[in-house]
Formats: sequence, C-alpha cells, structure tokens
Amino acid sequence: MNKFQEGIQAQRQLVEQLRIEAAVHRMTVSESIAEIMKFCQQRQDEDVLMKGFPKQNDNPFKEKGGCSII
Repeated sequence: MNKFQEGIQAQRQLVEQLRIEAAVHRMTVSESIAEIMKFCQQRQDEDVLMKGFPKQNDNPFKEKGGCSII
C-alpha cells in the first residue's frame, strides 16, 4: 500500500470510530447525579463507611498494634 492509500484507510478508521462515539447514549449531568444519589441511598444500610462496622473486630483496616515509641 502506498502512503495515499494508508492515509485513506486511517481516515476511514477515524470516521468509523467517530460514528461509534456519536451513537453512544448520553445523559445529562443532573440525570446522572440523581441516579447516583438513588443508588447510594438504596445501599446506605449495607455501607460500612456510612454506618460503621457492627463489631470493631470486623474492621480489616484497624491497626493490629498500638503505637510504640522506641
């Protein structure tokens, strides 16, 4: 293939990619925010960041030992 044909092929690929991107369903920011808020509110009872761990031993991020100064 010569450079001209390679250029045409590259442009065709670019046009195809742009067509795919143009066909993607888009939502407004306000719709997205409302959906995210609804999702979070539905799952807040299960979220340990919202209500904490039932027992301190269930916390995998709890430090195992205390601070010691040498």
